[in-house]
Amino acid sequence: MSRIPLIHVTDLYHTPQDPDDQLDLLTVAALPEFDLKGVILDCTQRFLEPAPAGWDVRRDPGYVLVAQLGHILGRTIPCALGPLEPLSSPNDDARSRPLSEQPGIELLLDNLESSPEPVLISSVGSARIITAAFNRAPELVREKTRAVLLNAGATAGTKREWNVGLDPNAYIGLWRSGVRIHWYPCATERSAFNRKDPRGTYWKVSHETLFHDIPDPIKAWIAYGFSGSARGDFIHALNELGKGAVWEHVLAGTRNMWTTASLVMAAGRSLARTSDGWRFVNPQSTKTLETLPWRLDSINAIVKDDTTVDWTQTPSETPYKLFGRQEGLVYGEAMAQALNALFRSISV
Repeated sequence: MSRIPLIHVTDLYHTPQDPDDQLDLLTVAALPEFDLKGVILDCTQRFLEPAPAGWDVRRDPGYVLVAQLGHILGRTIPCALGPLEPLSSPNDDARSRPLSEQPGIELLLDNLESSPEPVLISSVGSARIITAAFNRAPELVREKTRAVLLNAGATAGTKREWNVGLDPNAYIGLWRSGVRIHWYPCATERSAFNRKDPRGTYWKVSHETLFHDIPDPIKAWIAYGFSGSARGDFIHALNELGKGAVWEHVLAGTRNMWTTASLVMAAGRSLARTSDGWRFVNPQSTKTLETLPWRLDSINAIVKDDTTVDWTQTPSETPYKLFGRQEGLVYGEAMAQALNALFRSISV
């Protein structure tokens, strides 16, 4: 099987700022269609510092979670940190940032330059690293990016979506770069939590459903991350967590999810009901199965200075495509079953 080279850009922290980022990383790793070339940590300074100077509690960039997952899966996963403060303008290349914040941009550019084929970039935080990389090497990024899976923004409305608010200039810069964008909005005109909207990616699931019968090392990894564990023996912890009171506390929770569709669709899979329930399957296997249709529609799009995106659907081919799906709540129910099955399929 020819695998798709992918760079995953994520605002992954430990202690978590939002634990869905850990599950998005697990989804990338669980899809064998992807050749994961690296994880770039798209962190923001105010979430690393405790209140009152920062957001709430002290955090680190999520290096430890990437290292743990690589250990569990027996893989080497390159990981690097990008700039911690928003770009000063859509044209900012972040060269003035500290040396410790340069490796993320360099990892992205090095992979694009060395890859014999265009690379897919999944973005589940701000667009800071991607836009800064483009501003350093526009032709390279434009030519060697297969597409950016942009999990950010809203299809309509005046309220600025969370990921856009992390770095407005980066969001504007990415849309104006001419790089191919597959847009998976985190919000629609109504809100970021509308489970019915046919343009919305949002769904919600109980941890008890999502983590049912997954491999023990993956349970331990999730428990370590979700609990914000301070254990320094983070490899030994993978043999001991994932059970007992900590795990029971995890199972009692629920999870808001947005990014899943972007990754599964990019892997070329469909969402279909099998004899075992809803699953992410190869399209060739869906001929006799009920499917929950999803698609990418070509759009014309212009981003305004206030970060809103004016878009219209078009039959013509454009660099920009917008997610669409069947309206209704069944989407979330199907995604919950299918993602649990994907997690259960991980070989450890």
